[in-house]
Amino acid sequence: MFLKMLFSITIAILVTLLGHYYLYSRIIFPIFGKSPFWITTFTCLWSMTFFGFIILRIVPHFLRKIFEIVMFIWMGVAFLFMLVCLLTSPINMFLNANNYNTAYLSYFVLFTGTILTIYSMYLALKKPIVIEKEIKIKNDLPKIINDLKFVVLSDIHVSGLIGRKKMKYLAEVVNQLKPDIIFITGDLMDGSVNQLKKEIAPLETLYAKYGIYYITGNHEYYSGPLNWKKHFAEKFHWKVISNSSHSLKISDLVINILGIEDRHWLSYEKIPRKLDKRLHQAVHHLEQKGAQKEHSLNVLLAHQPKDSRLLVQFPFIDIQISGHTHGGQIWPLQYIVKKDQKYVKGLYQINENQQIYVNQGTGFWGPPMRLGTNCEISLLTFKQEKERS
Repeated sequence: MFLKMLFSITIAILVTLLGHYYLYSRIIFPIFGKSPFWITTFTCLWSMTFFGFIILRIVPHFLRKIFEIVMFIWMGVAFLFMLVCLLTSPINMFLNANNYNTAYLSYFVLFTGTILTIYSMYLALKKPIVIEKEIKIKNDLPKIINDLKFVVLSDIHVSGLIGRKKMKYLAEVVNQLKPDIIFITGDLMDGSVNQLKKEIAPLETLYAKYGIYYITGNHEYYSGPLNWKKHFAEKFHWKVISNSSHSLKISDLVINILGIEDRHWLSYEKIPRKLDKRLHQAVHHLEQKGAQKEHSLNVLLAHQPKDSRLLVQFPFIDIQISGHTHGGQIWPLQYIVKKDQKYVKGLYQINENQQIYVNQGTGFWGPPMRLGTNCEISLLTFKQEKERS
C-alpha cells in the first residue's frame, strides 16, 4: 500500500513538473528567455497545483475561497494553453528544425489560449440551462405519468467558487419549474459540513410535491459522507437513499426509487469490488417492503454511469439516472470520460427495455471553465412508448 502510494505521488510530481516545464519552454522562453521572475513564478504555480488540494482541506473558508480561485483558474488556464501548444506542436517543430524564431508562435498561443479561457469561463459561470427531455418508457404505466415533472440536479460542487448566492438562485429556478420529484445524484459539495453548511443552506428551500431524493457521489467520500447524509436527512428533510429504496403512490401510479452509494462506498466500507452488492441490497430492500414492480416506474439513482452494468441482473428497472461525467466539462476530455464511463451526457438506450440519463453537471469541478458543455438542470418527463388501449 505504501509503495503504491509512493509510486502515485512520484508519477504526479513528474507529470505536473513536465507539464509546467513544457508550458514555460513553449510560451515564456521564446519571448523572455531565461527569466528568473518567470522561473520562480512557474515553480510557485507548480507547487500550488501539487499541494493545493491538501491546503484546501485545512484552511478557513475565507482563505479557501481565495486560494481555490487562484489554483483552479490556473489549472484550467494551464490545460487550455497545453491544448493549444499540443495542437501547434508540428508548427513549432518545423520552426525549430529550420532555426526560425518561435516567438511569434508563442504570441499566437498566448492569444488563442486567452480567448479560450475567457469563453470557457463564460460558459461555466453563466446561469445553468434547463434541459427538457421526454423519455419514452416501454413499461405499461397509468396515464398520470405523462403529467409528472422530474428535476435532476447533479455535481453542483458547492465550494469556494460555487457558494450561497448561486445556491439561492438555483433553488429559485428549480422551484419555479414546480417539480413533482427532485433527484439529486451526488457530488453536491467539496468540503465538510462545518466549512460549507452556510453556503449550501439555500438548498433547504427546494420543494417538490412528492419529495427530494438524494444519493452520494464520490466527492461526498472526500468530505465526510456520514455528516452530510445526516445533515440532509435531519436539516433539509430530504430522503437519503443508501443502497435502499423508496416507493410512493401517485393516484394509480407506483414509483419505485432505488438508490445506491457511489462506488467509493466500497473502499470506505473496506468491501472488495468483486463483492459489490449495492444494487442487490437496494432491490432486496424494495422486495422486503412488498413493493409492486410490475406496471410501475422503476428508477435507479446511481452517481456513476458505469454502474449501469449492474442493471442487466434486474431487468424490471426502467431507467438509471446519473451524473459524475460533467459531460467531459472541457473539450476534448469527453473522449477520456467515454472510455471510463461509456455514457457521457444525455439519454442513451442500454438495451431493449432499459435506458440511462446522464446529467452533465449543474455546477462544475475545479477550473470555473466549460468547453463544449453546459451547466445543466434536467427537467425530465416520462411517456409510454405505446398508449394503453
